[in-house]
This record gives sequence, structure tokens and C-alpha cells, in this order.
Amino acid sequence: MPIGIAERSATIAGMALLQTHELRITLTEDDRPEDRFSQHVNNARYFTFINRTFQGWYRAMGLRGQHPSFGAMMARCEYDFLRQVLVPGEVLCRIDVVGHGRTSLEHTVRIWDLGASEPVLAGRGRVVHVGIDRATHRPTPWPADVLAKCWDSADPSGPTAPRSTDPTGER
Repeated sequence: MPIGIAERSATIAGMALLQTHELRITLTEDDRPEDRFSQHVNNARYFTFINRTFQGWYRAMGLRGQHPSFGAMMARCEYDFLRQVLVPGEVLCRIDVVGHGRTSLEHTVRIWDLGASEPVLAGRGRVVHVGIDRATHRPTPWPADVLAKCWDSADPSGPTAPRSTDPTGER
């Protein structure tokens, strides 16, 4: 059962600074399929919502300008559609940092339909980013100061451990 926005915000406040990032998106006619025979959101638009949420996270993490030799490449993105979302409406896209490898950073993705009386999970997925050296175009470890923003007290170079909670109570 999903928890309310206020409870979810309190959970987020207790996490590391940028372990979680959310973006509310108002749905418009442009989010409908081209055939216009349906009121549901075009499936491809969900990946746009995910990308927009990551763009906000990149800026907040300082990946735009503070690390000129470092880039982050989305190496994998998977998303499971659980229910349709209708236009007009609003969705909340949330990403949570859940682990890292030598050069990778893994996130969970959740999108909620906010058009109902309570938020309803519309889909979920996983994204893996790989750190890239801009000069060599080769994988490189994530800057320590960036990783430190993702974990509240753990050493980011230590073992990978999930640190986020799923606001729907699901794993």
C-alpha cells in the first residue's frame, strides 16, 4: 500500500542529501499517443520522465560543470509498466541510488500516478550509469565527492548495500 506524499517526504528527508531525487510532472496532450484514440500516456514518454528526473539529479550532484573530465553514461535502463496513466494528470518520478560498483552507479526508478486520491505505483525499473573519462572515453570511478552525496554515513568505496526504502512498501 503506498504511503502518502508527506510520509514519503519525511522518509526522504532522513536519507543522504542526494540519494533520492523526485520530479513532479504535469501531463499534457503531448504525452498522449499519436493516434489520439486513447487518454493514456504514450509508453515512450515514461522514459522522457525518467530522463528529466535524472537531468535534475545530475545538476544537483554537480555533474554539470564541477567535474569537467567526468561524464555519466546511462548504460542500462529497464522499466516495467504496472498500470496506465491518463491525461490530464500528474506523475511523480523518483530515483533512488541503491548501489555502486567500481565504475557504475545503480538506481531504482518508480513512477506514481498522482491523479487518484492516493498515489498509485504506475511502474518501476532500474538504471545503471557508468562513469566515463571524457578525454579517453573509458570507464572511470565516480568522483568521491559525488558518491559521498549518495550515502549518509557509509564509506562509498565500501561494499554495495541498498540504502533506500520503497515508498510503496514493496521490494
